[in-house]
Amino acid sequence: MTGGSWLDLLLRDAAAEDLLRHGADLARSRDAGTADRETADALRLKTLLHQRAQRAAELGALNDIALRLASLSTPDALHPEIVGQARRLLGADLAYLGLVDGEHLRLVAAAGALTPELVDLAVPLSRGLAAEVLSHAAPRWTADYRTDPRFRHDGPADAAASAENMRGLLGVPLRLDGRVLGVLFAGDRRRRDFGEHEVTLLSALAAHAAPAVDNARRVRDLTEDNARLADRAAELERILRLDGRLTRVVLRGGGVEDLLHEIRAAAGGEVGFVTSGPPPDPGPGGAVRPVTAGERTFGALVLTGPAAPGDPLLLDRAAPALALALVAEQAVAEAGRATRDVLLLDLLTTPSDRPQDLRLAGLDASASYAVLVAEPASARPRIERLPWPAGTVTAEHGTRLVVVAPAADPEELQRDWPRGPDAPTAGIAGPARGGRALARCFAEARSTLDALRTLDRHGQTATAAQLGLYRILLDHTGRADLEARFRQLLGPVLAEQARRRVPLLDTLHAYLTHGGRARATADALAVHVNTLYQRLSALDRVLGDTWRTPDRALELHVLLRLRTAMPEPPGDDAP
Repeated sequence: MTGGSWLDLLLRDAAAEDLLRHGADLARSRDAGTADRETADALRLKTLLHQRAQRAAELGALNDIALRLASLSTPDALHPEIVGQARRLLGADLAYLGLVDGEHLRLVAAAGALTPELVDLAVPLSRGLAAEVLSHAAPRWTADYRTDPRFRHDGPADAAASAENMRGLLGVPLRLDGRVLGVLFAGDRRRRDFGEHEVTLLSALAAHAAPAVDNARRVRDLTEDNARLADRAAELERILRLDGRLTRVVLRGGGVEDLLHEIRAAAGGEVGFVTSGPPPDPGPGGAVRPVTAGERTFGALVLTGPAAPGDPLLLDRAAPALALALVAEQAVAEAGRATRDVLLLDLLTTPSDRPQDLRLAGLDASASYAVLVAEPASARPRIERLPWPAGTVTAEHGTRLVVVAPAADPEELQRDWPRGPDAPTAGIAGPARGGRALARCFAEARSTLDALRTLDRHGQTATAAQLGLYRILLDHTGRADLEARFRQLLGPVLAEQARRRVPLLDTLHAYLTHGGRARATADALAVHVNTLYQRLSALDRVLGDTWRTPDRALELHVLLRLRTAMPEPPGDDAP
């Protein structure tokens, strides 16, 4: 290896020992000083050639890395490749990559790590070596991170650094179009001073990595957007299919239950329809959609269970169709009810015993019915919710409601009638079989209701038999007429009673009730017979001697009985 010229030796990439040996041979054959200078020049030239060869290899490696990085389009594949190449280029123990994520630098990949703590660690942008790199957008390094006073040594980031025994650390920015996307780190678990060439080499890798990272992020975002669009398209396709199915249900005359069947079949989760009360909590992933038409709310569709992503949108589309079906069903029901009302009222006001007329009104010609007439008609929903027998039919008649219910005894209809001052008032008659008998009971029930209203017995019920004579007497007589007649005939008794402070009106009522028998009357009033005679004498003076005649006594007795049934009018002075 010592033969030949310096040029031959350098071209053959001779070792330094061979160059020194060649220089020693030259020193023996000619001037030693010249030989030493030539030897030193050859060694320097060899070092320079070696460095240039190394740079060329590194540049070639960087070009290969750039091509490799450009071929990776997903972050999951790209990020590990970047840190692996960084670790190999610098011969480092550890390399890791952090990307800016809001107010943090999130570490997305590591090579050579001893623990899993680095990956997905979020470091505040104002902490550690990363803050130096990001704030200056330039490389920064420390020979010994653990002892460097420039950095705070607390928090999760430093705990991870301690776990990795991180000491020498170099960080370079990933810059692209004036933005810093993140920081690429290379480090050793021993003290290490990073030279200019190492800083340049890692910076060059970061320069190649930055567009690759940005492209991968854009590809990921585009892929996610495409996936969302595909999901949205699939959801819309489901909705269009559902619209078509709902339309076909409506066109073939299907009702609410048919629509609900289609909705449940299309949804991934469980779908219920709540018509009263607040809808239940649908739970995570569920949904509630009100079913409304104009200002009317029919209920709500409730989605529960493991719902599909597009199920809430499905409910949005299904709710209007369901509302329209409910409106149509209610319109049909209202029309049917109005027709039945007309037929029933026609039967009750125009008597007919033809079986077909009773059937049209919803009645059985062979059954016995009781007829109830209630007021006001606005109480119809409340009245219809009562536990009526099967076969009961109802109809509105002006401001009143007519109920014809199967019953052998009309008093059966009183058992479940609501109580209280806000309860409807009702007259009841029956039983009746056949159209003509029903019409007669309808008239009796109406007159019974009229009598109850005249007697101010609102919120009560009574049968025609229970009201007895009062129904007949009050059938064509109003309360005002009764009150006027009472004042005309018995007003003087009230005045004398107030003056003498003696219960003359009660005495008169008891005397007439007991058929004019003095002893029975005195016992009923709990007074002595002489006291009774004194009161009767006072009545003779006020009413005259003829009040005891049969006709006059009957009229006074009826007025007193009606007076007892009616509430006391304001202004009476009777004790």
